[in-house]
Amino acid sequence: MRKWTALQWMKGLSIALLIFLNGYLFYRLLPLIGIVLQFLTKVAVPFIAAAIIAYLLHPLVGRVQRMGLPRTVAILAIYALFFGVVGFTIYKGGPVLLHELRGLDDDISNYEKMYQTNLDHLYGSTPEAVHDQVNDALLRIRNSLAHTADRAMDWCSGVVQSFFTLLIIPFLSFYILKDAGSIKKHALLIVPRKWRKQTADLFSEMDQSIGNYIRGQLTVCAILAVMATIGLWILKVPYPIVFGLFIGSTDLIPYFGPFIGAAPAVLVAATKSFYSMTGVVLMIILIQFLEGSVIEPLVVGKSAEIHPLYIMLAVGVGGELAGIVGMLLAIPCFIIIRTCLRHLNERFRIIDK
Repeated sequence: MRKWTALQWMKGLSIALLIFLNGYLFYRLLPLIGIVLQFLTKVAVPFIAAAIIAYLLHPLVGRVQRMGLPRTVAILAIYALFFGVVGFTIYKGGPVLLHELRGLDDDISNYEKMYQTNLDHLYGSTPEAVHDQVNDALLRIRNSLAHTADRAMDWCSGVVQSFFTLLIIPFLSFYILKDAGSIKKHALLIVPRKWRKQTADLFSEMDQSIGNYIRGQLTVCAILAVMATIGLWILKVPYPIVFGLFIGSTDLIPYFGPFIGAAPAVLVAATKSFYSMTGVVLMIILIQFLEGSVIEPLVVGKSAEIHPLYIMLAVGVGGELAGIVGMLLAIPCFIIIRTCLRHLNERFRIIDK
């Protein structure tokens, strides 16, 4: 075994000391780093939102441009339609949504008392362990609803307070759409020349798969939210807009989303009458039937081409790793991983040949 010289010992100790000092400095700077990251996050939010809007509108702009209009005119035409609809919806629906959120936040304790009173009548014939489980479930549901209502009200208030920041987003997304080709070209310059074609093909396939899936799912969710809101309003369930939007948004989670989204509306309808609860359950079943047999095949089709077993596996893993956010991002992440593995497999086949 070779012995270290004095110089080697000095080098090793110096490296260890530098690592320790860097770690200690990083630990001491953690509060400052947190403040800087928070500031950068606030600065980056308009750019991220603008990039998402541009990504969603890009295919539509391309279609209008192929009709013979210049790209700038096509973008302005799509802008007028998109932001006109969004602005009108926020202007008319925003105050109503805030009113319903405040009402739901105030009534959560009343709903809890009603369920507690009804369950007290059943406790005499059930074991003590069942009592504890039911109480824990009610507490979790109440906390979840209260947290969701508070977060939604905070978000709506934040949107109003960040009005001037929101004004920047349309301009940013306009320039992203206008110079999309130039942005792609400059981004590929970072990649070494011999890998540029493979990288361009990879991102093109990834963009097509993920883009079609996300745009299709968002369209389906919007349709379901409108259908659920109208159905709940017809059934005279309290807070139809809040529950309708919740049902539509949770449908982004494959398979498990409809059950998560329907639960609050069913629980609130049950406080009115058995017939009201039954009506909500039948409405949810009808909406899910229409989604699976009519809406999703027409809007989404087979763009992702993922086996249901893989979807359930990806959603389960995403839920374990990051909760609801992980379940929402599970399918896009699966598409990215699958596309990368497919291109790597093709690359190795070419090398083997």
